[in-house]
Amino acid sequence: MEDKILKEITEAVEKIGEKEYKLLISTLKKAKRVFVAGKGRSGFIGRCFAIRLRHLGVEGYVAEETICPPIKKGDLLIAISSSGNKKTILELIETAKKLGAKVLAITLEKNSPLKEISDYTILIDAKKSIQFGGSLFEQATLIFLDIFVEKFRKYKGISHRDMKKRHTNLE
Repeated sequence: MEDKILKEITEAVEKIGEKEYKLLISTLKKAKRVFVAGKGRSGFIGRCFAIRLRHLGVEGYVAEETICPPIKKGDLLIAISSSGNKKTILELIETAKKLGAKVLAITLEKNSPLKEISDYTILIDAKKSIQFGGSLFEQATLIFLDIFVEKFRKYKGISHRDMKKRHTNLE
């Protein structure tokens, strides 16, 4: 079973093309600040990414946290949702767009309300799985975002030493 799970994760990540990485780089470069939103396990993946954004020196926040500042024009909201139809996520996007922020969706569903109202979309093709629920989407999204962190780090010339300087010391 482990081989099947690893194979489906690998196949899902390999379907993500260079254009998706370039889209994320270009939207991040234009953003003043980055906010990440997601519910359930997708929210945990978003939190992981927000931490790495901070390590990269990007001003990043997790939406709906008590210490999250207000989103503004020039900011980017990255919304992660496999179904693309969670009402709470769609409401966050509507608020962000009303305030002038751009929205990048990471989703499984190409025909979802999330894709329709977002400015940019990255589709993760992770539908066929032997695992429960959205596990494959969440795993593929985490790996995609971790690969992105390394690509962005190299693109910006950020060393691991620089990232370590921004790592928490209150652990």
